[in-house]
Amino acid sequence: MKTFIKYTVILMIALSFGACNESFFEKYPLSAPSDANFLANEAELQMALTACYDNLYYHPHDGVPFVMLLECVSDHGWDRNTSNLQQIGQGTHDSKNTFLMDFWTRMYRGIARCNLILNNLGNAENRTRPEIIRQVEGETRFLRAYFYFYLAELYGGVPLVEKPIALSESQIPKSSKEQIVQFLFNELDDAASKLSPTNNPREGRATKGAALALKSRIALYNRQWNVAIAAASQVMSMEGTEYELYPHYGDLFMYAGESSKETIFAINYLYGFQTNSLPGATISRIAQGMSIKIPTQQRIDSYECIDGLTIDKSPIYDPDHPFENRDPRLKFTCVVPGDIFYGYQFETHRDSLECWNYNVNPPARVANTEATHDYASFSGYLWKKYCDGTVDFGNRRSNSELNYMMMRYAEVLLNYAEAKIEAGQIDDSVLEAINKVRQRPSVNMPAITARDQTALREAVRKERSYELGGEGIRIFDIIRWKYSEIVMNNTVYGKVPRGLLAAPPVFDEKGIPDYTNVSNRDQMRVIERRTFDVNKNYVWPIPFNEIQTNPALEQNPNYN
Repeated sequence: MKTFIKYTVILMIALSFGACNESFFEKYPLSAPSDANFLANEAELQMALTACYDNLYYHPHDGVPFVMLLECVSDHGWDRNTSNLQQIGQGTHDSKNTFLMDFWTRMYRGIARCNLILNNLGNAENRTRPEIIRQVEGETRFLRAYFYFYLAELYGGVPLVEKPIALSESQIPKSSKEQIVQFLFNELDDAASKLSPTNNPREGRATKGAALALKSRIALYNRQWNVAIAAASQVMSMEGTEYELYPHYGDLFMYAGESSKETIFAINYLYGFQTNSLPGATISRIAQGMSIKIPTQQRIDSYECIDGLTIDKSPIYDPDHPFENRDPRLKFTCVVPGDIFYGYQFETHRDSLECWNYNVNPPARVANTEATHDYASFSGYLWKKYCDGTVDFGNRRSNSELNYMMMRYAEVLLNYAEAKIEAGQIDDSVLEAINKVRQRPSVNMPAITARDQTALREAVRKERSYELGGEGIRIFDIIRWKYSEIVMNNTVYGKVPRGLLAAPPVFDEKGIPDYTNVSNRDQMRVIERRTFDVNKNYVWPIPFNEIQTNPALEQNPNYN
């Protein structure tokens, strides 16, 4: 059964975390823990740890997990809402952007909860089994590292707080990103030594593999190639027992795949306790969704044909049938015109005023709101991952209990391959790692055979785009590869409203499309024009209120 978070417990923990240090007669409360004696036993340790996990249930926009929202501020995704999230994608954000302020606060709230546990573990030693102390410490260190990972990668250098602090101690300057990264390596090594190696995909708890997978990600993002290789290798050594690729890529993101050993770490949901609204925010209007978070035309066009060539080079690409003969992950990740989704024919051509409803028997023609609704998908496409239309949950579109993977084994294999390539350690294991991902049975794309470093570098970068599309990874990749100044200083396109592209865009060696030579480019929907300032936008601004209240904290360059 799924692990879940009960709000009644969370409320009690939240109250206990904020309890006053001084009370009348300094007596301990009889019905709830206080700061003076909290974490005195195993039950309190587990409750406090639950509160740390609860911080992962962060849905700042439209009930969508925060990780998926990061796809909206990359070149492959867009958020329709006129919001502070949209401003980040546009490159118009500043230090008063409320999304960035809330994100910062949420990560530090999680860190504070972790610090409280780590600072008070000794209180429970006489009443708690040593193995429980060890496990709780490992999970807490992992979670603290996870929260710091987002802060360091998105804001750069940030204050490194390792213990609960009083208000008088709160004027803390930034630690450099390099210092934080080294701290995270040490933390994750410590966590890995304490955590269980057993992978229970539906349990939602940190494991040794999760700590090592996160370390491999952080090391890769920070060009610590040998560290990334070593951490990924340790996870890969558990293949076959704890981890393996799930055979069917599409089902991996549906209820059928929740028990898959590809899952390394996931946010677990359960109806009645904690859910998300990702399907309601992303699926079609006719299926009672809002199509707010959508993939771009660039996302759709990026997928290769089944011969392993980009659509501008493949002889089997047909502009009149652009979604045929493509990498199967295109249709497993995105919904394209002609697909049957949530029982309805998905068709976005503006003249297609009726479509098929397959939810009734016999199927019937119905009014096609995807063609007529002002707020149907602006790009003409939808995200499909984590939207399971095979299960009739009714209002579960807004209360989904489908677990959301934060890390999975395919990413570890690609982390390993990329780090080996960049380190100049190209051998059979590099090709094996890439091709395991690329040739899982439901995908079965042609094997990568090149051994040239430049060619392999581009191959693994493209593979990350295909494999991890829609999962909130793209923003980190385009930042660290310095692609953002190209792809985010550009136009966000949607499909031609009454037709198709006359010809494919031209792709450069990085896999970035150029629509200049497409004869009917002027008919494409221009969704948004974005800008990207290389002098500041590679990191987010430190929130304005943090700068105001902490004079020791320096703003990131060129932000107000």
